[in-house]
Amino acid sequence: MDKFFQSLAQLLPTGFAWPRDPSSTLMRVVRGLSASFAELHAYTLFVAGEWLPHKTTTRLAEWEAATGLPCDCFGAAQTLQQRSDQLTARLCGPDLAYTDSSPASPGALIAIAKRIGYDNVTVAYNTPLRVGVGQVGQRLGALDGKLYVRVATASTLLRVGTGVAGQRLWDSALPLGPLDCYLKRLAPARFAVDVGLAA
Repeated sequence: MDKFFQSLAQLLPTGFAWPRDPSSTLMRVVRGLSASFAELHAYTLFVAGEWLPHKTTTRLAEWEAATGLPCDCFGAAQTLQQRSDQLTARLCGPDLAYTDSSPASPGALIAIAKRIGYDNVTVAYNTPLRVGVGQVGQRLGALDGKLYVRVATASTLLRVGTGVAGQRLWDSALPLGPLDCYLKRLAPARFAVDVGLAA
């Protein structure tokens, strides 16, 4: 507000009838006007920000309607941040780690999972053994058309005397169901997506 006040005060003519004393009636009127201009400026910045999809809060429903969201894979009770992340993921698409731009690319699936909040994800698929091409440590097996998506887990120690039957030893911070549903919609029909916890 001080910048608006200073600008308005500088625009006034000089002379005895235009006092610059802060307690004068003229300067109090100018200070009141500058507060209105400051409010208008702040509101203009807010409205301009609402048209940006990654910043919007009041126009989120309009953006979702335009992009076919919210996705029913994530349920109805989603936080504002989750809805915003999904909108950004839908508009930006994945950051591909490979030159292969198909949704079957492991890099694409990892990027998609990261955009919707699953940070520690690995993707692998079986390949047949080829002499001279295969390497030590490579995942081998029949080319079965499955993409194995594994989410990193947090493990808890089982202590004798404190652990109980049925206690989970491996757990994921986020549920796997929404990720499974979302990736199955994006992956090509020739692939089956197998989502699970990493061992």
